Amino acid sequence: MKKFAKCFFSVMLLIGLSGCNDKINIEDITIALLYGVDIDKHGDVIIYMASPVFSKDAKEKTEQFKVKSLSLREARDIIDSRATGITAGGKVQTVLIGRKVTEQKNWYSLLDLFYRDAKMRLNADLVFVNGSVSDIIEFRPKNKPRLTIFIAQLIKTANYRNVSVRTTLAKYYKLYYEKGITPYAPELALKDNVLEVSGTTLLNDQNEYRRTLSLKETLLLKILQDKNDGQLSMWLNAKQQNKNENTISNCKISFYINDIKRNVTKKYRDGKYQFNINLKLPVAITESPIKLNDNTQGKLEKEIEKDLQKELDLFVKSLQNDKLDPIGLGLFARSFKYSEWKKVENNWVSAFQQSNIKVKVNIILVSKGISM
Repeated sequence: MKKFAKCFFSVMLLIGLSGCNDKINIEDITIALLYGVDIDKHGDVIIYMASPVFSKDAKEKTEQFKVKSLSLREARDIIDSRATGITAGGKVQTVLIGRKVTEQKNWYSLLDLFYRDAKMRLNADLVFVNGSVSDIIEFRPKNKPRLTIFIAQLIKTANYRNVSVRTTLAKYYKLYYEKGITPYAPELALKDNVLEVSGTTLLNDQNEYRRTLSLKETLLLKILQDKNDGQLSMWLNAKQQNKNENTISNCKISFYINDIKRNVTKKYRDGKYQFNINLKLPVAITESPIKLNDNTQGKLEKEIEKDLQKELDLFVKSLQNDKLDPIGLGLFARSFKYSEWKKVENNWVSAFQQSNIKVKVNIILVSKGISM
């Protein structure tokens, strides 16, 4: 028994020692936190990478690299010839894609490394850039965290407020190959030396840039998708009441949507899909241009219902005109009439454009706030 115990502990000791052979100190690693892909004025694909610097002697706390290459793997090898440590991609937070890239066919193949290399991080955010990626990479915000952290926090906050979406590399992979929905991802822009989430980028069924949703339109998309990731605050313009000169007239109605209860009914008639999107929205008023009481409450509910339904109808029609289905109604079409879906699955956006889509909003006022 004693001999067995000695042998067992000896083997465990050897295993522990062998695990230290490939140990790498953090000072000897170039941790890639941010990747960027763009096309320069000469038409060449440029790959950017940013990583934190842990040296006490370094003045700059972020190390940046720029490589002309069509391959992320080749770019990483070139970066390793310039970096102070071995490049590691397991901690990537964000991947930036320039507008010019998304206007090219088959641009998605540039990201193949992320999906084939098990050491790459698929939970990284995929973000499109309205403008040049180099401008953002070289941006030095004052009173902000280092850029690699700042962008990740910016996307997280915008998604929590539902004024933008959050699309990881893993999620985009599903959107790319799913025929019943068109891809989308958050969009960044650098305006007047301020980095901001400018909305949501929509791509067509060929994975090419088609349209940018504003912050308000992104809110409408989230409502139709039944995706409330944090606090969904909506605002509408109320009818103006006896506007007088030299008077500030606040005609805004703002409210929180506490929950989204969506019911989609499907029909197929005369060769067309029909979708009725029924929305039941409990709301809490945060701003009101009129005093709220038992007499005015019902009037305000009806006004919110009417205006919000109008905005949603117009938004859906604009998506149909652009042949874009980020709502994912194709998923309902596939589950409803599969035989008919097989006929249109390779060109669902055309069938979506011809579909009859109606939105019905039912507002339930659950809170009027402290002041009546």
